[in-house]
Amino acid sequence: MKLKMLNRNGSRPNQKPHDIKRTVLRLSLVVLTLLSSGCPVTQSLPEQAAIQERTERRTECSYQLYVPSIYDDGRTWPLVVACHGTWPWDTAEYQMREWAKFAEYEGIIVAAPRLVSTEGGMPPPPEKQRKLQREDDTKILAVVSEIKRKYKIAEERVFLTGWSAGAFPILHSGLNHPDIFRALYVRQGNFDERFMDVPDDRLDKWQQIKVVFGKTDMLRDQTRGIIKWLRNQGMFVTEEEVAGFHRRIDPNHAWRFFEKVVKERPWIRIRTRTTDTSKPLTVRFAVDAIPKATKQKWFFGDGETSYEASPVHTYQTPGQYEIRLNVALEGDSKFSRTKILRVIRKWGPE
Repeated sequence: MKLKMLNRNGSRPNQKPHDIKRTVLRLSLVVLTLLSSGCPVTQSLPEQAAIQERTERRTECSYQLYVPSIYDDGRTWPLVVACHGTWPWDTAEYQMREWAKFAEYEGIIVAAPRLVSTEGGMPPPPEKQRKLQREDDTKILAVVSEIKRKYKIAEERVFLTGWSAGAFPILHSGLNHPDIFRALYVRQGNFDERFMDVPDDRLDKWQQIKVVFGKTDMLRDQTRGIIKWLRNQGMFVTEEEVAGFHRRIDPNHAWRFFEKVVKERPWIRIRTRTTDTSKPLTVRFAVDAIPKATKQKWFFGDGETSYEASPVHTYQTPGQYEIRLNVALEGDSKFSRTKILRVIRKWGPE
């Protein structure tokens, strides 16, 4: 192989003057093109990070975690928890393989815990299944808490999704903790009404839920059962029928739904906590909202009210109270939210 030597000015030996001028002109045009595009020559695309294998210490729950290579603490990041279906057709690893590349370029942190309540083919009796769902619920919450401690997560952008029998933990954990999971996305999910273990006072009708099912899917009737049950409870559900037979769906579909929720729906969360463990009947109230709350009126459920942003209220007797908040957000849009509050002798943070 012959090597072409160049002179110090970039020309080849014995190159004619008019050829040298033509070479310089071409190089100048390349430089001008790069400068006019606004893209520095040294700019590089992000590289995909490694999928991490983690174990949450308290519950010993193993999970896979993907954090984009461009992560930094300078801003908050969304978190998607992906629930796998029945082994061996679906696993935490399969869920992460679906999400990792997409999460890198969309800027999403994704966690896929290994779960025990996702047997869709021959699920256990209802009592045992509910116990397994509660076990997975403890794991999922512990994983979310651990990730929040280590990374800067946007509280208003934590979502729950999954496929097939992953619907069992999605519905259990998602519906029991609407203050944590802003929206749920179920892809062609298993369902049995006997497995539902969600008290009425935990349901939040403002929580956004989407259920997708295949036109010829073997779980079509079960998945439609999810929609029917949720709507019977007064929940807001978006449904979509797609072509195919129990196929996996691109994460893009779930993510676009989550983005739509964030863009079009305000996030309003009522927070309550005791101010003093020796005074369990005294409760402090606060509201988290995006857009920001500008005015509010609290109804404590015992006839008392307050216009303060974060009032402290003392109940005369223990009991169950329906809290209502009327709130105005930036832009002068007005909303109302309710929450059931149980006040007992030894009451702690919710």
